[in-house]
Amino acid sequence: MALEKLRAELQEILPEKGITELNEFQLKIIDAIKSGKNILAEGHEGSGKTTAIYLSVLQKITEASEGSPRAIIVCASDQKAYELHERLEKICRILDLTVDLAHDRGNMLQQRNDIFDGTEIIVGTARRLYDLYIQNGYNVSKLKMFILDDALDIFKNGHKMQISRITESFPKCQYILLSHSFKDRRVEEYLDEFVPITKLIEAQ
Repeated sequence: MALEKLRAELQEILPEKGITELNEFQLKIIDAIKSGKNILAEGHEGSGKTTAIYLSVLQKITEASEGSPRAIIVCASDQKAYELHERLEKICRILDLTVDLAHDRGNMLQQRNDIFDGTEIIVGTARRLYDLYIQNGYNVSKLKMFILDDALDIFKNGHKMQISRITESFPKCQYILLSHSFKDRRVEEYLDEFVPITKLIEAQ
């Protein structure tokens, strides 16, 4: 399916970045995010979850704004955070948006300074985002979207505490969790406490 459900700027930019079609699963995710609902998106590797998420962020965060980030994306590993940041940055640069990377292998002071300079989107790992947060490295007063990419892996890696502690201070925002499965006690406990009403979207 074509890109007509996305805003005009993205329709122009994405074909140059190799994205000309969206599958049915991705369109369902994007439609649900537009509705403002909290979402669980369950699909196998290669189903298009991550692409749908970063397109949804770019669809919702339309202009630069001074102050706190409006979208935070948590990845299960440094490598995944780096790859997603790289994909987002190529488009954000064209849209005059800032996306910052906060991963465990980077210099935390430099990451903190970059975020302090102003950012719309942060992509990072649970541990580093938590460490930055407790050191007042960013505030969440304007947050619109909180996204866990590969949510089950994040919780299996032992990061439930970090995610919960950050989430406790959030204003009202949209929660989006992507995973190949949500059948895990730690994920279910997190959902019960912080994300009580969700829409489940499954890849066919």
